[in-house]
Amino acid sequence: MDDNGILDMWAHRAGFPSPLRPGDATRGWWNPETALAVRRSADSTWHVDIENRGARTEEAILETEEDANRFLLMRFGVLWRLEQGLEDCFPVRADPGVVIIEEESMYSVRWNGRRAAIAAKRQAIRYSHVVDEPLSRISARLLS
Repeated sequence: MDDNGILDMWAHRAGFPSPLRPGDATRGWWNPETALAVRRSADSTWHVDIENRGARTEEAILETEEDANRFLLMRFGVLWRLEQGLEDCFPVRADPGVVIIEEESMYSVRWNGRRAAIAAKRQAIRYSHVVDEPLSRISARLLS
């Protein structure tokens, strides 16, 4: 299965059955109350946001589209696991090769000369475990 298929499968599992219309975001899915989307900003960064009943919250700012897709997949997978009553599959400490620093209202995640800004500490820690993983490997981890 290709990366688009993996993201679509996990969006459906997490309760987001409908893709956003082209132009609303680079990629995203919604249900009647919530949408999760990836958007490219004017400064060429990639933003993952959640919109709940019209209020949009930025969850992460990432350097590449691939990084944004990793974050989005991780997010869908964690939602699905919670709904299934499964434990979190990510350790509660950051990956040893990744540095997480609290900066203002975000957590800066740094690895291999790259970085991301993530709003929630737990999401930043989870993301530290998938920073360079292909979507297929993240998907397998979420199913374990």
